[in-house]
Amino acid sequence: MAGQLISGRHAVEEALKHPERVNRLYVAKDSKVRDRDALLDAARAGGVVFDFIPLAKLNVLARGEEHQGVAVEISPIAYAPLESILEAPAPAMVLALDQVQHPRNLGMILRSAAGAGASGVLLPVRGGALLDDSLIRSSAGAVFHVPVASCNNLAQTLRDMKDAGYWVFGLDAGGKASLFQQRWPDKSVLVMGGESKGLRPGVAKLCDDLLSIPLAHGFDSLNVAVAAGIALFQCAEGQRRP
Repeated sequence: MAGQLISGRHAVEEALKHPERVNRLYVAKDSKVRDRDALLDAARAGGVVFDFIPLAKLNVLARGEEHQGVAVEISPIAYAPLESILEAPAPAMVLALDQVQHPRNLGMILRSAAGAGASGVLLPVRGGALLDDSLIRSSAGAVFHVPVASCNNLAQTLRDMKDAGYWVFGLDAGGKASLFQQRWPDKSVLVMGGESKGLRPGVAKLCDDLLSIPLAHGFDSLNVAVAAGIALFQCAEGQRRP
């Protein structure tokens, strides 16, 4: 279990008032939970992921503490408000991760994002890695140096980024344009797909362009963390040019 577990209905209710610090809500699926629907509504409103798990598993997670059928995992790192990334002054470079699942990859990506001077990183609340203790270790603390915001719906968040003046570029092996020939706007979003499936079709359709990294013959893809590092520094350098 990564992060701190807080259990009990009242404690969980208070924690959900600060969703930027909550990684996940756990609800015992085979136990009657008082005010369960209200807790779930609060989780939805705050963009908090929730899981229904067996009572026996919740007993193990709670380590003998009284939990009343509910518990939350608190992140050691606070998520940044999405608005602070949307409103970042130009030049602004934002990295959006479409279901990157492995903490080690995410840690490496965050180190690159911090080193390249990214304005922020967007993480969907479902389908990807979360901010927890393992991420602090894998990023060697870099997670404290770049704002990370969670989003309920990545596609809608990308639309919001466009409305705020950002251009959105997806990294995809099938992209027709070369990453190294791209002229980078002062407000750019780079979107990286997950380890196994890459960009989801619905996310790819929202990109203003799909870019690829030209590879030597015989190679068809790079690790997502390696590709993200290349793209971030290329974009940062491009934004510095007159």
